[in-house]
This record gives sequence, structure tokens and C-alpha cells, in this order.
Amino acid sequence: MKPLAWSYSGLSQFINCPRQFEAVRVLKSVKESQGEAQLWGEWVHKQFENRQRDGAPLPDELADHEWFMERLDAMPGTLFCEQKVALNHKVEPCGFFDPYVWNRGVIDWMRIHNHIATIVDYKTGKVKPDLKQLALFALFVFHTYPQVTKVDTKYYWTVDPKNITEQEFLRGRIPEIWNKFLPDLRQYNEAFKTNTWQPRQSGLCNGWCPVTECEFWKPKRSK
Repeated sequence: MKPLAWSYSGLSQFINCPRQFEAVRVLKSVKESQGEAQLWGEWVHKQFENRQRDGAPLPDELADHEWFMERLDAMPGTLFCEQKVALNHKVEPCGFFDPYVWNRGVIDWMRIHNHIATIVDYKTGKVKPDLKQLALFALFVFHTYPQVTKVDTKYYWTVDPKNITEQEFLRGRIPEIWNKFLPDLRQYNEAFKTNTWQPRQSGLCNGWCPVTECEFWKPKRSK
């Protein structure tokens, strides 16, 4: 079986539980429901996009984030909002839905000024500074914009706006950055090759996973 084009979220879901990944993304036998947190996150992203791209005022619920929007406004360079990026198997930029697309992603906010790119990823959940997503965004930029030699990345945590996670990535370290993903990608490719999707038990099995026929699934605990 040919592996599906992967994204950060898709690969993360596979690593968390291959069985869930197969049901949701390969067989599509179950559908993940959108909870309040996910709907809120999508709404916040849209408001920030409208503010940055069109200059629309933030709604009252997000007014406390205007200081950060103004900080982004002041940065020099070409602006990109909700930028879709994709690479093919040769690690070359391609269309998001090209037949040979290998990897996809969406960058919330980016400016490119001369040889430096700055990326911001808006986070509406709990503070979990996993730098691998920022690393993948940096790789997209290096492979898409050859003039960029440095990518400054940030997580902007809306639940704790003053706690901004930052990481710098340099073009000369591209092989080192890719090495962060290779072990997981080997497992990913092997699962498709052998059509083997082992369940991985975790706390998410307690009513949070949509794969209710899994042997590890249990109903949510009553409060």
C-alpha cells in the first residue's frame, strides 16, 4: 500500500496509535468529532488571519491579543497568512494536492525579509512546547525559499500570551533537522508496506478515541 502524504498532525496521530490512524485516515471507517476546544481553536485562527491579512479588528473576546498582532505588524518582509506548503518525494516544493505530494503543512503566519524567515504558530491549547512542529515548518521554508538561511520560529500560546516558545533553525543544519523525523517516518512507511496497525494503549482509550471496536477502548469515566 502506498503511504499517504503525511503532515505533522497525521504523523503524530500515527505515533500515538497506529490503529486509530488506520481507522481515521486510511480506512476512514470512523470520523473524529470536533470538540469545543477544536472549534474554538479554528475560530481563533480565523480571527487572527483576518486581523493580519485584512486588518480586521479582533473581536472583543480576543482583544487581549492585539498587542501581539501589532508586534507582528511592525516586522518587515513579505507577509504570508495560513500559507499552504508541500514537498514531493524529492523534497522539492509542489502543489498542495499534487499527485506526488509527500508532505503537507499550513503555516499560520510568516514573514520573509531578505535571508530570514519568521514563523508564528498560534496555539490555543495547553502549553506543550514540542519543537518538532516548528522544525518541520523550518524545513518547508528552507526547501521552498532557497534564499532563506535562517528561520526564527515561535509558538504563541493564547492561554498564556507572555509565554512565547522560540527556536532558531539554520540552513546548514537541514540534515540534522530531518533526522528528528526519520525514525517515525520509517515506522510510518513500514506500517503501510506490511499493512500492520498495532493499537497503542493510552489514557485516550478511555472514551476519547473514536475507534470504539478496539480492544483497549473504554467508555469515559463518570465524574
